[in-house]
Amino acid sequence: MVAHAALPGLALRLLALLAGALCMLALRHYPLGHGWPSLLFAALLPAYFLLLCWRPACWLFCLPALLPVLDLAPWTGWFLFEEIDVLLLLTVACGYWRLGGSAKPAAARLAPAARACLLLCSLAWLAALLRGVLPLVPLDVYAWDNYLSPYNSVRLGKAWAWSMLLLPMLLRDGDASALRRYALPGMLGGLATVSLIALWERAVFPGLMNLSSDYRITAPFSAMHTGGAALDGYLALSLPFAGLWLARARTRWQAALAMLLLALALHAACSTFSRGLYAAVAAAMLLALWQILRTGHGAAPRPTGRRPMGKLLLSLLLAVLGTVLLVTMFSVAGYRGLLAAVVLLAASFVLAARPLPWRLAPASLLCALCLQGLLASWWPEGSGQQAAGWLKGPYFLFLLAAALLAAVLLPGPLRPGGAASKGPARLSLAMMAWSMLACNLVWIGWHWAGPAALPPACLVVLLATLMLCNGRLRPPLWQLDRASLSMAGAAGILLLLAIPVSASYYATERFATTAFDMQGRLRHWRQVLAMQPSDWGNQLFGMGMGSFPATYYWHNRGREVPASIAYAEEGGAPDKAGNTFVRLASPGYSAGYGELLRLLQRLPVQPATRYTLALDARRSGPMPVLLVRLCQRQLLYAQNCVNVPLRLRLPQPGAPASVWLHYEVPFDSGWLGAGAWLLRPPVQLELAASGTATSSLIEVDNLSLRAPDGEELILNGCFTQANNYWFFSSDHHHLPWHIKSLPLQLLVETGWCGALSMLGLLALAGLRLLRQATRGDLGALACAAALLGFLVVGLFDSLLDVPRIALLCYLMLLCALLQPSPPSPPSLPRPAESAPP
Repeated sequence: MVAHAALPGLALRLLALLAGALCMLALRHYPLGHGWPSLLFAALLPAYFLLLCWRPACWLFCLPALLPVLDLAPWTGWFLFEEIDVLLLLTVACGYWRLGGSAKPAAARLAPAARACLLLCSLAWLAALLRGVLPLVPLDVYAWDNYLSPYNSVRLGKAWAWSMLLLPMLLRDGDASALRRYALPGMLGGLATVSLIALWERAVFPGLMNLSSDYRITAPFSAMHTGGAALDGYLALSLPFAGLWLARARTRWQAALAMLLLALALHAACSTFSRGLYAAVAAAMLLALWQILRTGHGAAPRPTGRRPMGKLLLSLLLAVLGTVLLVTMFSVAGYRGLLAAVVLLAASFVLAARPLPWRLAPASLLCALCLQGLLASWWPEGSGQQAAGWLKGPYFLFLLAAALLAAVLLPGPLRPGGAASKGPARLSLAMMAWSMLACNLVWIGWHWAGPAALPPACLVVLLATLMLCNGRLRPPLWQLDRASLSMAGAAGILLLLAIPVSASYYATERFATTAFDMQGRLRHWRQVLAMQPSDWGNQLFGMGMGSFPATYYWHNRGREVPASIAYAEEGGAPDKAGNTFVRLASPGYSAGYGELLRLLQRLPVQPATRYTLALDARRSGPMPVLLVRLCQRQLLYAQNCVNVPLRLRLPQPGAPASVWLHYEVPFDSGWLGAGAWLLRPPVQLELAASGTATSSLIEVDNLSLRAPDGEELILNGCFTQANNYWFFSSDHHHLPWHIKSLPLQLLVETGWCGALSMLGLLALAGLRLLRQATRGDLGALACAAALLGFLVVGLFDSLLDVPRIALLCYLMLLCALLQPSPPSPPSLPRPAESAPP
């Protein structure tokens, strides 16, 4: 019995040792010598190990926080095996070692139906993985450097494998309190980091206020180097948890921080210009609104089970009218008019929940008009025109009135009947400040757009006046509690961000081409289905996980030859190793050149410096052209490029066509590398093969970029370490890399078995979450909204081909299926043994 009980513990300890050995082996080959992110990762691993030794359950916090941001592929070049895999190996090693030596009972369990669904999904995953990776090719360094390799199946399949390896640890640590204590802050930390990186990218490249540029952010997700919707899927998964934090905020500081995070996250979402993400956010909001209306702000259901329909319709009418008026105000008065209108409506929302002294309203209005006229006449129009920004008359007086109103209202507690609501004089002063806000709103519209802004500005003032009548209704439409303030604040932030973005040139263009783009997407889906073999094996078990890029490359019906990058080795003398080089294949399309595939490396370039580029090259095919340049680039969409004047030569007469030719080209870096450290755009070296409509090859070796002092800037320029420190990007043409539909991806790559088993898992998790949300569980509601948004984005884009996003989704599904373990029965006292006779 003792040996039988010790066997699982011994097996877990052996698995922990195996995971630790694999982690050390990966670190031995991992390229850590390029850029500060690699040094940061080298310092993170021992700190994470010590944290797991101190607080073992902290993996529930660290994984959600690090999965979206620990992405160093642009620096290291590794994308089939990533940094997050090293972190997960360390997590499994520490977690399984703890599981093997502890007798603590599990904190959660899985229902039999959930176990059955997980078993079916695992069997379908295994079948799809084997179909994708077989027959095996030699397992060398060149098998891991492109998406056309059969080992791309391992890249996609590892997400489900990691989720199953983490499941025993989740059952051990994932009770409800631990998920609230660790997992939710981890999700919020990851969302905050991604949102800040998105804010930085917008500020550095197109500019925060530049909404006409077609630049689309990628934030920290290197998997978007061939397109896809990694950022969209992550924001859809994480945004509802920012709303959950806001709804659960217990103090003003927590509410303020939650509001700030929500603003940053919504800015990132709006900046994607992704129609699928916009639809996902709308779907998640509708689900949350439906649940709130059913249960009353997420609390337990009301005894009557219903809310007054007239009150609900009136609230929705006010919301729609406010949105329409804000859109109209922005169209005629710009950002300043929109901001002023939002401030006035927000002030009306707060003021309308107080018992206003209406008998003093005429006197307050008269005093406000007199003071407004006096200040406006004191502020000369000439000096106001010469002043800049907020020093102009209407803006300054609007800020003054807003500051006065805030000073009157903020000292009192945020509830009716508090100290602020007991003083009629204080509320009269608030009504006077509100009247000045309304006057200055009209003045701002006139100052910005002339008479055309007067009708919408007056309508906004009229709506704000109607809102002030809320306190005279019985019962009022809203009260000034924390839930109402949170909902109003979130709605105001969303409108302030969504209205300018939706009215921008680029967003308008994207919405105008929705029907055309949908036709292109449908055409691509038909081609994907046509490329799938029709035999029963492919129909049941799929073509193989991760097999689509190779299938498109060899079997697409348009006879297109996408560009490709491969690392090759030519044979040398028996006594020395062969030469390693990179082979760039230009795209071949019947309708033109197509999209180039660019080989990239980040470089520490200094501005106005004379550099020398040297390389060996040889070419084959009709008129190939090697494009070499240095550009400001985050991942996609290069800007401010400096072209290296390189022109390939033909071999000398009589020389073999396969001869290598050496080139050395001096050039000036110009403005690249300039700017403050934080706002300095990263600079990358780009190599791409271009040619005619027929694909051609260019092979490059011994690449070097030297500064005037002789310092070498390029790492692995001889390509002896294959793709180490080299990455690649396809800026615009993404169809050869993605199926562009999550359901179709499951159907084509995993077959009907994989698609139906995953559908059953999603249905089971969704029904459980909705039942919990109906009982008032806000965490379950946020999780359901997150999964719904993820699926909406997945209708029009591939999401499971990004392993870190797929793993986050799988972990969320597992958390949704967890049930608390039944309490163990109390141990009975052992009967006393009888004394021997």
